[in-house]
Amino acid sequence: MTDGTFVSPYPVEDPQALAELERAQGDLARAVGRLVDATVRTRHEGPVLDEVTARVDTLVDRLLEQAQEGPLGIETSSDGRLRDHANPMLGMRNPIAPPLVMTDDEGEVTCTFSLGAAYEGPPGCVHGGLVAAVLDQVLGTAAARRGVPGLTAYLNTTYRRPTLLGTDLVCRGRIDRVDGWKIFASGEIVDPQGEVTAEAEALFIVPRWAREHLGTPTGDAGDFAPPAGETGVPPTP
Repeated sequence: MTDGTFVSPYPVEDPQALAELERAQGDLARAVGRLVDATVRTRHEGPVLDEVTARVDTLVDRLLEQAQEGPLGIETSSDGRLRDHANPMLGMRNPIAPPLVMTDDEGEVTCTFSLGAAYEGPPGCVHGGLVAAVLDQVLGTAAARRGVPGLTAYLNTTYRRPTLLGTDLVCRGRIDRVDGWKIFASGEIVDPQGEVTAEAEALFIVPRWAREHLGTPTGDAGDFAPPAGETGVPPTP
């Protein structure tokens, strides 16, 4: 709920230097993500795998030379917003975060994505837990775009048919109604044939500790693709 939703109360001393660090962190995450995919799909024999394992262990030790204890938490990003870079669905520094690209069209959030072998559940299909996680993220982002980012109270997911790996999928999410600090949302995942593979209804509740910050909508949750021909962050609704 916090990924870019709130303006940080902490000033960024050198936004350019922080942006360059974020670029390097993102590049590392993408490279490790490719390593995860390659690890799942490789057909090399044991000696090659042993060699690669030793090299990976060396790289891990190098990274751990300077690493914090415990989880990453919330950090101020170069754009002056609070972001959870470790978010397993959207985190810029998380190599397991699926490639979700979101747009916002008149209140409905649309997410296009395609998932590979690392997300397999049933043979050739996206794992059901990941399907639910995508729906949770997109519906939650729709709430945040409305200015009321909340925590998931429930997510009722119905699986209509298999969601296939390696296909261009679309997830749509919308707000059905807002009741005080409760946000009711719904959405679905659609395959290239236009068939709904899964749908969900959700309730998000803004926690008490966040309500004091929400007098006015402050930004986006999730990284949105800019409109065609434009660059930068979409306007705050």
